Amino acid sequence: MSKTYNHKQHTWMDFLNQNQNQPFTVLLNKFRETYTETDIPVVWTPEKYAITSNIKHWMQMLNINTYPDFYQWSVENKAAFWETAVKNIPVVFEKHYSIVLEETGDPDKITWFKDATFNIVDSCFQADPAQTAIYFQAEGNNKITQISYQELYNRTRNYAAGFIKQGFSAHDRIVLYLPFSIEAIAVYLGLIYIGAEPVLVSDSFSAAELKKRIDIIQAKAVLTIDSYMYAEKTIQVLSKVVEADPAAIILHTTDKNSNAAAIRNNHSDILLSDLEITPADTLTSYKHSSKDIISILFSSGTTKEPKALPWLATTPIKCATDGKLLQDIHEGDVVTWTSGMGWMMAPWLIFASLLNKASIAVYNGAYSKKEFIDFTVQTKVTVLGTIPSVVKSWRAQQFGPIADWHVRIFSSTGEPSDTEDYLYLCYLNSFKAPIIEYCGGTEIGGGYLSSSVELPNALCHFNTPAPGSELILVDPDKNIVTQQGTGEVFLIPPAVGLSQQILNKNHREEYYSDLPQIKGYALLRRHGDGYTMNTYQDVRFYKSTGRTDDTMNLGGIKISAVEIEAVVNKHAAVFESAAVAYQEANGGPEKLALFVQTKNAIIDTTLLQQELQKIIQTQLNPLFRISLLILKQSFPRTASNKLMRKDLRKEVTESLKKNSTS
Repeated sequence: MSKTYNHKQHTWMDFLNQNQNQPFTVLLNKFRETYTETDIPVVWTPEKYAITSNIKHWMQMLNINTYPDFYQWSVENKAAFWETAVKNIPVVFEKHYSIVLEETGDPDKITWFKDATFNIVDSCFQADPAQTAIYFQAEGNNKITQISYQELYNRTRNYAAGFIKQGFSAHDRIVLYLPFSIEAIAVYLGLIYIGAEPVLVSDSFSAAELKKRIDIIQAKAVLTIDSYMYAEKTIQVLSKVVEADPAAIILHTTDKNSNAAAIRNNHSDILLSDLEITPADTLTSYKHSSKDIISILFSSGTTKEPKALPWLATTPIKCATDGKLLQDIHEGDVVTWTSGMGWMMAPWLIFASLLNKASIAVYNGAYSKKEFIDFTVQTKVTVLGTIPSVVKSWRAQQFGPIADWHVRIFSSTGEPSDTEDYLYLCYLNSFKAPIIEYCGGTEIGGGYLSSSVELPNALCHFNTPAPGSELILVDPDKNIVTQQGTGEVFLIPPAVGLSQQILNKNHREEYYSDLPQIKGYALLRRHGDGYTMNTYQDVRFYKSTGRTDDTMNLGGIKISAVEIEAVVNKHAAVFESAAVAYQEANGGPEKLALFVQTKNAIIDTTLLQQELQKIIQTQLNPLFRISLLILKQSFPRTASNKLMRKDLRKEVTESLKKNSTS
């Protein structure tokens, strides 16, 4: 196998070196001729990297010679690894920790940095005060706004003082239901500064979904915006918040004539502009313990109720460490991610950038448009994070190579990527940058599986677990995959960032129940992702096979099948439904296949799909699309009447194969 892969890699690299300026169709045809769907398509190697990586600096500091030895050190010496990370930032402690890691038999009760007190916001402003902290552009507006670290620090403290004046205090929960922006970042940091717990909810969710989350965490207020432009359309946000009817609304608006009383005639409502006041010199940050909650995010479970997952005071350390060692963020870098404020990559980006003394580039609009790419050129973005569906849209528009791009690193997360789309992404940047695949979750605080610039980079493949984190891949026969095979990933606690509680569910049942018994591994943690592993040049490459449970990933948003089925079953013609996710042959983002058993015979399936699509988009999320609608007379079930989703996924796969050959 290695000889075959070596030959293919050399064939592709030799061709690319001589034909790099050819049209993409020429490159794609040669790529298809060289690699099959099951190959490991290495398109970039570490000697091409233009600078010394942060990992290389750490290896030199620790007198470690190879990346595999570095990774092994990071998991065999977890306390030393995470202490090195904290010192490297460095985290500003009011009271220093007595011990890095206090372990117990219960992973939900271990303590990182015991006895420490600190506020992570204090560590976010250690860059040169004059350095740009945020570049911002809104769709339809050619102006790029910049604010410095000093200006962001001042605005953060202004909002902090304003929240206190309005009666908000430590442990209060305020929902942020607005797009990514300078104001969103400053408010988020300002709330953490006073010890409050900002709660992030995507503004794409419906009013009903917003209300569900407000009720779960008992929010004292929702901070929102009136509207904004996205994909050349005006997105109305405030109307959904009014429908959700929170206790108080804090409105960010550019309308100078607006007043709080006009929102809904509720005396508790205020304008965000009323919160920006000059703080007293005596205002200092609230000091957290390492186990205090600093923020709350939502992730889907396998039931109708989303999981409310707290980020603790130590979670940003995970964000910053991943950013430094995996995305290789250096001081002075400009980092962006195609993320909304309600997705975990927004706070990840905030902490991974500011704690590493980098600048954040935020674009509020459709990332699929050329305007976003132009924004990354003008702001000289060096680390560009995205999701596969965005790259697919770029390819569909047939952009040529992007002149004057400063991108040194691409990174991809949110959903499985497509090999040919990501070849196109490399082409856009003249094959100068590797693509760092990055898989994790809200409950991880970052990634558990990724890629390193110190290893060969293959399209749509991961090549290393995240440093400081361990995992095993277990096949259907409960054997550990060590070189080649397919299975489900299980994490091995502890690691900084791993969640230890769910506010509205049983954390142990969610992650530590019904686990396989694997010799030598007394404690495993379920995550629900499947991978195929292959080994090449002594590197283990992992490729996603999608979710192994009832959760799916649509447009970068996790949602349970049960949530979708609950709204579909409201349709008058539907007797029962089953939702499953599938991928095309080349991989890529998960798509929604909907199986429906109707009460009576259906003649117009196109109309039914349109009606079900409307229900899903209005009651759940407008980003969710039905790709396949399949009518069934009955569903496959186990003896205990449990729905056999694997059989339904297999039916979709076989149907796609049949259609592709017919």
